Amino acid sequence: MKFNQKNAQIGENVKLGLNVRIGDNTAIYDNVITDDNTIICNDCVLGEPSNKYYYDNNYINPTTLIGKNSLIRSHCIIYSGSTYGDNLITGHRATIRENMKVGSDCLLSTLVDIQGNGNIGNYTRIYSSVHICEFSTIGNFVFIYPYTIFTNDRRPPSNIYQGPKIGDYSIIAVHCSILPSVDIGKNCLIGANSVVNKNVKDFSFIAGSPAKFISDIRDIKSFEHEGSQYPWMNNFKRGMPWEKSIYDEWLNNSDKQ
Repeated sequence: MKFNQKNAQIGENVKLGLNVRIGDNTAIYDNVITDDNTIICNDCVLGEPSNKYYYDNNYINPTTLIGKNSLIRSHCIIYSGSTYGDNLITGHRATIRENMKVGSDCLLSTLVDIQGNGNIGNYTRIYSSVHICEFSTIGNFVFIYPYTIFTNDRRPPSNIYQGPKIGDYSIIAVHCSILPSVDIGKNCLIGANSVVNKNVKDFSFIAGSPAKFISDIRDIKSFEHEGSQYPWMNNFKRGMPWEKSIYDEWLNNSDKQ
C-alpha cells in the first residue's frame, strides 16, 4: 500500500491490497478490506459504523469489502457491512449506507444517496443527485440519470418498506420518481419527469405523471443511423464489456464462460 496522506485514521483488522493509495484526512474503520490498486481520495470515510458503535461497548464493525482498481473520490462515506466488486467508481460526496451488495464496474456518482439493504448489479450507472431508497434492487447495465428518486413507503409514515426493482438494461431518465414496490422489467425506458406507480413490462417505453405506456422501445427510431435505437446495447459501447466487439458476440461468449 502507498500512504500519501496527512491525518489518516486506520482502524483494526484493516487489510489494504497492493498499491492502495489513501488521501488526506481519511478515516478507515475496523474490518475494511480493499483489494489491489484502489485509490481512496481525501476526506473519505470507509466502514462507517452503525449507531450501535456509539452506545454498545461490545459492538463489532461488520466487514466491508471493496474490489480492486476502485476509485473512491473525495468526501465519500461508505458504511460498513457491504460488498463492492472490482472497478467501482464513485463521484464526490456520495453516501452509501450499510448492507449493500454492489457488482463490478459500477458508477455511483456525485451526491448519490443510497440508503442501504439493497442490491446493485454489474456495470450499472447511477448518476449525480440520485436517491435510492432502502430495500431497492437494481439489475445489471442499468442507467439511472440525475435527480431521480426511489421510494419505499406506500402509506407514509408506516412500518412497511418495499423498494422498487429494476430489471437489466433498463434506462431511467432525469427527474423520475419510482414509487414503492414497483417492478420495472428488462430493457425498459422511463421518460424524463415520469412518476412510475405501476409495474412495467419488458421492452416498454413509458412516460408521464402517472407514467403510461407509450410504445415498445424497439419501435423508437435512432437519431444516429437507420433503424431502432433500442435495445441500446446494439448502439452503445463506451465503457461496456463489448467495447471491442458487438453486443451479441460478447453475450454469446459470456454465456459459454
